Amino acid sequence: MVAGFIEVVQGIFAQCRDLENHHHEKLLEIAVATLERVAKNELEEDMPDDVRMLFVDKDTVINAVSASHDTHLLKIDNREDELMTRCNSWMSALMKSVQDEEVKRNRKRISEIHNYIDYVRDQLDEMQHEHH
Repeated sequence: MVAGFIEVVQGIFAQCRDLENHHHEKLLEIAVATLERVAKNELEEDMPDDVRMLFVDKDTVINAVSASHDTHLLKIDNREDELMTRCNSWMSALMKSVQDEEVKRNRKRISEIHNYIDYVRDQLDEMQHEHH
């Protein structure tokens, strides 16, 4: 079950990476197009100063968009790792508790068998004493 779940999850995270890559390409296109419009002073809408600072040259734009992309991919990777780790440690804990229960059950059963053997011995001893 856990292996199946992990397989599905990895598929979903792969889709997230694809979407992020697609988003990155689009964002890069828009950013470069915007840079050209800023250079030609063709921008109608007002742009905040901190954003306008990014549209100084092509390298700055590409670096900003790429840094954003790397951050997003890292977040996706970390989230996937976290989920895998939690899932696997949950499974390990579950298996350990099942094994511990099994050991406890076996010990209890063995103890019951020992008690029964003692009881039967006592019965035999009593019968032997009665016949002598």
